[in-house]
Amino acid sequence: MDAGTAAVLGALVGSVATIGAALATGWAQREGVRITARSEHRRERREPRQGAYQEFISSALSLHSQIHVFAGEAELVPEAISSDEYSQFHALASAVEQKSITVALAGPREVTEAALKIGRLSIDIASNIGAVGLIHANDEGSDERFRWKMRKVIADHAVLFESAVDNFVLLAQAALDDDGSRK
Repeated sequence: MDAGTAAVLGALVGSVATIGAALATGWAQREGVRITARSEHRRERREPRQGAYQEFISSALSLHSQIHVFAGEAELVPEAISSDEYSQFHALASAVEQKSITVALAGPREVTEAALKIGRLSIDIASNIGAVGLIHANDEGSDERFRWKMRKVIADHAVLFESAVDNFVLLAQAALDDDGSRK
């Protein structure tokens, strides 16, 4: 091969290598910017999420403090409940349900699903406690087995509620720890 052809081929190989290096560098820079932007976006969302999660957990624990005594123990569920006690259960459950919506909007999906589940459980528990209270108040010939089943449902829901709150806390921690560096 003559010197002129070798020089042209050398220049061509050099140009192709330079173009390849430029493309690789551009891709790496673009990925770096994308990761940085995603990380910044996650950081900006973390603070509002943390506040929403904290308020939600606080409300859920307030309700939990009222129902944990009879978690799994139907005989500990009161047969009679005053309207003031029911109002307290209902207010706590409503607060949990309302804050579950705020958390659901903050996301991410796993946290949303867990929060909505807790919101539904809280309302179910309060409704069932109210039903047991109403059945007892109108005791005229009410079925004792039905009342026992309702008390058992409340006790079982209290266990599910406790487990769901524990699960939510773990999911919330994971969501807040996510810095956006992974896909």
